[in-house]
Amino acid sequence: MRITMLLLLLICIVSKGLASDSVKSNSDFNMHFRTNGLFSIGAHLYGKPKYGDLGPGYRSDIMINSTLVSYKELAFDFLMAASTSIARLPKTPIKMDKIRYIITPTLRYSLTKSVFTGSLYHQCIHTLSREEKEDGSTWWNAIQVGWGTKGAYSNYFIQKYNNRDFSLRNSFDVTINAGYYLHGKAALIGNNHDYVSDLSGLIRYHFGIFRNRTIFIDTQYHLWYDRSKNTTLKILAEVNYVILAFENIATVYFSHCIIDQNRYDNEYSLGSLGVKILF
Repeated sequence: MRITMLLLLLICIVSKGLASDSVKSNSDFNMHFRTNGLFSIGAHLYGKPKYGDLGPGYRSDIMINSTLVSYKELAFDFLMAASTSIARLPKTPIKMDKIRYIITPTLRYSLTKSVFTGSLYHQCIHTLSREEKEDGSTWWNAIQVGWGTKGAYSNYFIQKYNNRDFSLRNSFDVTINAGYYLHGKAALIGNNHDYVSDLSGLIRYHFGIFRNRTIFIDTQYHLWYDRSKNTTLKILAEVNYVILAFENIATVYFSHCIIDQNRYDNEYSLGSLGVKILF
């Protein structure tokens, strides 16, 4: 509950930045308070995860990334995200299942066509409307570095779309992130996981822009390596059809989880249909 209240408070504070312009000076140092992110909600149409106490039903995601300050091409971002799973049961229309939080302070360095990042990645998973397991919830912290082309990030993608950038026609964008998980006796480092390192990212294909419409396909991949020297893989494919685009973008999406060997928040074989807003 404390984490929920903290996240909501931070979201409210950051959201005020939506109406604020960047505070600029004559120097290379600037204060921005500029926010971008996404919101989505969808229903599972089919599938049954390999791991999970409750059956699939609905899922909602929210992500808010705020650019706070910058020096020339180097910027400091603060990302907050939450994913909520809601089960659909025979005798109960809906039942809250679990929620996953992500909090990530990030240093971002922008080049002409790509971005380098370095961050401290925190993620935790809590159950909802039911008791946690005996050893508590699951969380981890990792030091993460990444690289990607700009069209794979929501804020740059929106800019490219609104400018009718030709690079969005029959083209690819990618990201790749490598993380090292922190372990130790400190209570806040991690709990209930044995990951050592991971590799994750996105491959995005743009069909092109046709008037005010477009289709893009995202393939999300994640590979974990644990202390037992085993690897765990997750691959999810998603088709997005843009239905509305002004300063923000709204899409109808269909996603299918091709493989998911991860026992935390497993989505194996699930197919989902929903709506998404990029802002």
